[in-house]
Amino acid sequence: MKTFMAVILSAFVIFGNNFCSAEMARNEMYLGGLTFGSSTAQMLRMYKAPDKTEGGVEQLYDCNYGNSVKISYNAYNNKIFKITVLADNGWKTPAGLAVGMPISQAIELYGNADFEKYGAEKAVYAYFHSNGKENDFGFVILVDNYTDKILAMEITGNNPMVLFDDFFENKINYMLGIENE
Repeated sequence: MKTFMAVILSAFVIFGNNFCSAEMARNEMYLGGLTFGSSTAQMLRMYKAPDKTEGGVEQLYDCNYGNSVKISYNAYNNKIFKITVLADNGWKTPAGLAVGMPISQAIELYGNADFEKYGAEKAVYAYFHSNGKENDFGFVILVDNYTDKILAMEITGNNPMVLFDDFFENKINYMLGIENE
């Protein structure tokens, strides 16, 4: 669970026809008041300094707030490209979706996911938003198949420093515990 690293943007290409035509509204793609493209200055104003900062490879950093929130940003432009929430800690979407809620609540709030993939113990649901190629991003939910409860949520965006297209399927399979072929 600590390694929840959903990379969803290339799914448009990899899984093309499996997506619904509707998109999740941009104003719902926030966790804890932050989203893809928010500035690190805004993050620091809202949450102060992180407990731990890791990375630095190709100017990409991860800021950890406790064990339940990781915010990734690109130091080149000081913009957030990923927010991961791993516990019911008060971080929610604007509509109130939080870790620990049933997946049925996400479907009630946002409709059917644009992408779904199921493993033996976990499932991934993803909603997408696109403002054109440079601003594609998505909202990914990891769910426990036995309880139907949300284990983790993530907002992730198209960071030109990361090759999302090369890693999407392997990352999703890793999250689900599926061996890559």
